[in-house]
Amino acid sequence: MIDLNKSNNDLWKEVSEAGDIRYCFSCGTCISACPASNADPPLLIRNLVRMVVLGLEDELLEEDSPWTCVTCSKCEELCPMGVHPFEIGLAIRRWQCRNDETRIPMGTTELFSRGYTQPVDNADELRESVGLKDKIPVLPDFPEMLQDFRDMLMSVDIINENAYMYKG
Repeated sequence: MIDLNKSNNDLWKEVSEAGDIRYCFSCGTCISACPASNADPPLLIRNLVRMVVLGLEDELLEEDSPWTCVTCSKCEELCPMGVHPFEIGLAIRRWQCRNDETRIPMGTTELFSRGYTQPVDNADELRESVGLKDKIPVLPDFPEMLQDFRDMLMSVDIINENAYMYKG
């Protein structure tokens, strides 16, 4: 059971950099277009917002779902309250890393090897079915950029100290 007497009532101020997230009323519109809402774990921004508003620091520190975001920004376009769900997800990631220096974000091994965390490169058939012909450009299509990205990741101390996890 969650003890709200031990919660941080000002966590929303600490995490939210894009405005007052207390305007979120959990309508689920952000989730309706989110490709990561079907990820493992599913990205459910409204649940994350509730954790922040309720001040559940320990639960938020353990939450991996913000790292499944594919940064498509569809949630930003749809939010009826202008809460900026995408920005909230990024702010939660930053907050987690600031508050746990040993955290190796979920998906960094996929980021290192592919340049992305979700399977965005295998959507050709689906794109064609809705009239989109062009292939989505993905980082592996640009080997020099992928290598620059890998070099940048390896410059982060926690990643470099755990280099055995990352194979090029």
